[in-house]
Formats: sequence, structure tokens, C-alpha cells
Amino acid sequence: MSEIALEALYEAAGSVPDPEIRKTMGELGMIDEIVVEEGGRVLVRYHLTSPLCPSPFAITIGKEMRRRVELVPGVEKCVVELRDHFIATDIAAKVNESEIPKDAPAWL
Repeated sequence: MSEIALEALYEAAGSVPDPEIRKTMGELGMIDEIVVEEGGRVLVRYHLTSPLCPSPFAITIGKEMRRRVELVPGVEKCVVELRDHFIATDIAAKVNESEIPKDAPAWL
């Protein structure tokens, strides 16, 4: 297994724009942690600008973050975990429920 560049993961996850603020998650400092696990699995923990962010925005951001991270060489699967949101568990279930084709068009 090749080593996954942590910097590339932060760049990919952080490149997703917040649709309301029009700045990236990286610019806003919203990526809390990225953990690389065995087998090319990656866990991304992040938060949003508000714990009451509308769920459609939160889901879109999470899915796009997942899609972009899964494009990084060596990543087999990405799981995203939203923190500090009043329905974080429900949002994570929607974001991580299905496979996202690597060639899917960007949603944002």
C-alpha cells in the first residue's frame, strides 16, 4: 500500500466551498481532523459555521468533501463526520450512505 499524503487530504477536503459564505472549508478553518486508517480508509472530521446550518447545505458539503478526498491517490474510502451540529448523526448517515463514483461531477 502506498502512503497517502496527509497534506493532499487536507487540501482536497479543504477545497470544498461553503455555499453561503463563498469561502472554502480550508479558508474557514472548518477541517478539524483527518485520520488515515489501514487499507486506504480516511476519516474526515469537520464542523460548519453554525450548529444550525440547514441540512441540505451540510449534506452537500459533506458529500462533496467525501468525493474530493476519494480522488486522492491511495484513498479507497472516505467517511466524513460532522461535529457540533444539532443533527450531525442524521447528516453523516446521508453523506456516508452510498458509494460516490470517482468520476461524478462536482456538486458545488
